[in-house]
Amino acid sequence: MKRIVFGLCVVICLSLGAMAQPAAPRSIGGPAADFTLNDLAGRPHALKDHRGRTVVAVFLSTECPFSNAYHERLRAIAADYAGRGVDVLGINAHPDESLEQIREHAKRNRLTFPILKDEGSRVADSYGATRTPEVFVIDAAGALRYHGRIDNSKDLARIQRNDLREALDELLAGKAVSVAETKSFGCPVKMVRKPAAATAEERTASLDRLPGFVNAFAPQTRKAPAKRPVAKAAPAGAPRVALLKPADFEKLKNEAKGKVLVINFWATWCSPCVAEFPEFIAIDEKYRARGVEMVGISADDSTELKTSVTAFLRKQKAAFRNFVQDTDDPQQMVDVVDKEWPGVLPATFIYDKQGVRVYKRYGIIDREELLAAIEKALK
Repeated sequence: MKRIVFGLCVVICLSLGAMAQPAAPRSIGGPAADFTLNDLAGRPHALKDHRGRTVVAVFLSTECPFSNAYHERLRAIAADYAGRGVDVLGINAHPDESLEQIREHAKRNRLTFPILKDEGSRVADSYGATRTPEVFVIDAAGALRYHGRIDNSKDLARIQRNDLREALDELLAGKAVSVAETKSFGCPVKMVRKPAAATAEERTASLDRLPGFVNAFAPQTRKAPAKRPVAKAAPAGAPRVALLKPADFEKLKNEAKGKVLVINFWATWCSPCVAEFPEFIAIDEKYRARGVEMVGISADDSTELKTSVTAFLRKQKAAFRNFVQDTDDPQQMVDVVDKEWPGVLPATFIYDKQGVRVYKRYGIIDREELLAAIEKALK
């Protein structure tokens, strides 16, 4: 099973210009923004019409593997809590998922709660939603009481905390939600769709060969790509990949002291991660001899280290070290790396020769910005 550090899904989206930040999430305890969206039959649903009941607004996607892993759990939550005054509303804000596609997906997966289409992603933007699935719980008076994930793992066998159910139980009992915010993991709300006719090689090509991306982190315009060196093939043999526990992240950083360390968090299921990966191979080739160490950390499931992860790295001819995060709760890795990191993939961090973080980027890289940060760290 795949799990995201974040995502982590997103998956996921881009461009090479300056990054446009999504809106900040609504504050816990504050009023939730009202909205009116049509369901798949064209009937309008206004948030204000649910006053007196608790609303679980969950952003979903037909294509995101993380979102799709939660169908059964969401159906169960909708059924278990309906009699307790809770309404579940699914919201699809993906610009490229058509009503027909969403209808077929909802029918196939027996999604009995309303699915609303967020045209133009206006509601997602107003709430600061960036991933699928991502949950917002709104109480009977219209105040936001919980924001984040459904639980800690998309793999049922690894669930340690049912965050959404616990939040609902506390709220319905008249208590304050004890853990009111968590990091949601999955695909970006505005996930990039892989071209249906593309080959595997084409889908993993460099950004210059892909169409423009539309996502929460992409700018509206794309700069012309700069020429870059062609990465040489990696040495023969299996790619260098191992497991990495969150507790060992500091050790990894410390071992790189004396060099500039560039860490990219990615996953094989994350479309923008796959799209930008050749950039890191080229950067590694250009800067390796100048004292820059490139490291990749995958959010794929640890069981896929020797399968999909290794196969992807072999195809990419990656010469730098890669790891797969070894944890049942992706938030553990997020928190040791950067507590401000919302969990979205890809994510890139640079540490100077003393091990101090000097750069971070949530979402697809801006190549020129990244190279400038590397050059500055080398001085």
